Amino acid sequence: VGMACTMQGSGIAGVDWARAVLAEDARTSAYDHLGEPWATKVPPMPTEGGEVGGGLSDEQGKWNLNNLVRNGQRSQDDLTMFRRLLSLLQLSPDLAAALVDWLDADSETSPGGAEDAYYLTLNPPYRSANRELGDVDGLLRVRGFDANIVERLRPYVSALPGYNPVNINTADAMVLSAVLYDFPASEIQQIVAERKRIPYIDIGDFRKRVSLPDLASSPSTERLDTRSRYFSASIQTRFGNADVSLTALLDRQSGWPTIVWQKFE
Repeated sequence: VGMACTMQGSGIAGVDWARAVLAEDARTSAYDHLGEPWATKVPPMPTEGGEVGGGLSDEQGKWNLNNLVRNGQRSQDDLTMFRRLLSLLQLSPDLAAALVDWLDADSETSPGGAEDAYYLTLNPPYRSANRELGDVDGLLRVRGFDANIVERLRPYVSALPGYNPVNINTADAMVLSAVLYDFPASEIQQIVAERKRIPYIDIGDFRKRVSLPDLASSPSTERLDTRSRYFSASIQTRFGNADVSLTALLDRQSGWPTIVWQKFE
């Protein structure tokens, strides 16, 4: 019990370190990109009786699954983006309809979707949530999503409270291709190369640097930002042969980031 408490304590201390890094970044930087200190993984460091290491990830470098429904109603543009992401990952775009039904406030079944009438036939039966996902693992309760599909999606999706744009400076090219679904692949490659050279300061800066002027005014660009609010901290602790991992979702809206949730494994 003593060792478990020590390991958990080290994990919590690691999360506090992550919160301090994000608070300092907010104080000194007006936009977020992968060249900043928060994006550097910390290798395992010796501590009393063991070691602790970890790092931070920008959750807005992923596509927020909860964007599919806004004010209880489906968002058609976001549905287009998620269907595009599913197609890029060689998954069925029909999975999007099932997730919309899981999230939206009504009990009407979309074409290819599922509401209570389906979930109540399962063993054990349950009802459609009709509310936001708390984390990506919540997909496992949605019709059509299994463990393999969830793991395929996990690097590219998040489950954040409310609507959240994608950070163009930190998003994977696959995510950018889904959000900027009307951009050709060559332009997505150019964006990734350009941001590595000089990160985008804001969306105005991004639009000025798009090579095709017609694309700069595309409605899909309104789903982007260069400032992130949500980050995940992943802390690994080892004492002897025992390992404990702590994952926490951090909200940096105010000066000192708050913990939305944290999980020990």
